[in-house]
Amino acid sequence: MASTNYLFHVLVWMLPVIAIQWGLAWRAYLRNLKAVLLPPLIVGTYYSIADSFAVRDGIWYFDPAQITGAKVGPLPIEEILFFFLTALMVSQSLVMFLPRSHRR
Repeated sequence: MASTNYLFHVLVWMLPVIAIQWGLAWRAYLRNLKAVLLPPLIVGTYYSIADSFAVRDGIWYFDPAQITGAKVGPLPIEEILFFFLTALMVSQSLVMFLPRSHRR
């Protein structure tokens, strides 16, 4: 039976943080969109690939009772989403707290 536990916790924890960041710094994000979006794409992809090797090699696994069952390769979609959203929060934080002289 598919579960949304992991997905629920990822989204409930991360989306409000992302929304608050956008609410506070949306102008800076729009002016620096490349700096906000490109690093999460690179980092999220890297971590997803690295994690897929670990899962494939049995280093760890995901409890089927906690995930939806949707996968890309050996990784649950929730894990991939976790990597990309975590990297997005970090890149947004960096842009938000950069001195104005370093932003566009």
